[in-house]
Amino acid sequence: MKFTTKRNITYAVIAVMFIALFFRYANRAPKRHYCDFRVYYNTAQRFLAKENIYSRPDESITPFKYSAVFALITSPLALVPQKQASLIFFSVNFLLLILVCVLSKKMIVRRNLTYRQSFMIYFFPLFFTSRFIFSVLDSGQVTIMIFALIISGLYLLRKKKDILAAALLALSVMFKYTSIIFLPYFLIRKKIKLSAFMILFILFYCFLPAAYVGINKNSHYLKNWMPFISETSLDKGSWYDSKNQSLYSFVLRMFSKDSQLNPIAQLTFNQVLIISAVIGMLIYFLIIVRGKNKETELIDYALLFLFMALFNPNAWLANFVFFIFAYMIIIHYLLNAKFKDKNTLIFMVLSFIISSWAAQSVVGDSLQKFFEALSTVTIAALILTGILLRLKFKN
Repeated sequence: MKFTTKRNITYAVIAVMFIALFFRYANRAPKRHYCDFRVYYNTAQRFLAKENIYSRPDESITPFKYSAVFALITSPLALVPQKQASLIFFSVNFLLLILVCVLSKKMIVRRNLTYRQSFMIYFFPLFFTSRFIFSVLDSGQVTIMIFALIISGLYLLRKKKDILAAALLALSVMFKYTSIIFLPYFLIRKKIKLSAFMILFILFYCFLPAAYVGINKNSHYLKNWMPFISETSLDKGSWYDSKNQSLYSFVLRMFSKDSQLNPIAQLTFNQVLIISAVIGMLIYFLIIVRGKNKETELIDYALLFLFMALFNPNAWLANFVFFIFAYMIIIHYLLNAKFKDKNTLIFMVLSFIISSWAAQSVVGDSLQKFFEALSTVTIAALILTGILLRLKFKN
């Protein structure tokens, strides 16, 4: 079968998948009250009305935890009915997922691949992370959008377009602050121009909503943004929630005296957070140290994506869609090694098994809650971190 024919079949399969998922979402979303998308839609309405977006007039709606510029960007959605807006949001998410995969492959692969090899580069990362992708699409989360902004920025950086790269990377910070971890990495790597423009664009985005809501209202937004996040996200209930797969929550459940499990130790809440922070600093140090692999920079990016998920204080399942880039790097390495590195292959599959086969659809509700309490997704992320660090420092 000719390559062109295979490519057309691939496009047809993607189109069929989109249509099927589109109608699936259209049926499920209203029954689930639009999940997280309802937060963005409700906030967009309030932003257009120039109301306070950092308050909870309706306690049934999750607090809005993003910047005012995110509300500005999503505000056009409030001009159409909620169902139609949610379908637009879903479609954008699906298209951006394709963009993430295409740009990731362009960054990682430097040679021509056979159709079979290209299929493996795309299929397995998507298959291994399908649980997290569905979590994003079904809930109307923004993780894929953040992912697309960062990947696009990193791709433009490779093309020596520092200012455009900085604009996109800075915008990702305004969606969710965790991507700020790329900034010190760039500073340490002496990418001064990129870093300086990132800071300038962050400042620009902070004040951009004033063009619509006015300086006084925007100042109110800036004053309340971070305190509102702290108030609504950093309570002990969120830290100990079994659905939270952050490293902090994993260590808290295993070693804190307040854990509902049978903790290994009886440490205080603050002691556990300090230990987790030290682990985070150690991992970040290993990221910034230059490795022996010629693709060190790409491996560093994958590690930073994992870091964003692991050290997000509220690491729900949607955050782990960032696994895609890590899996793509590992599979590309295995293709080059002709799958002779059995240890890497085994641990990669193990990370998939313990993170994805613990889903409710596979093991049922009770076992899923049990596995969540054991932080299987966190462990999978740590396994991927270990694989990438081994590749980074391997000749």
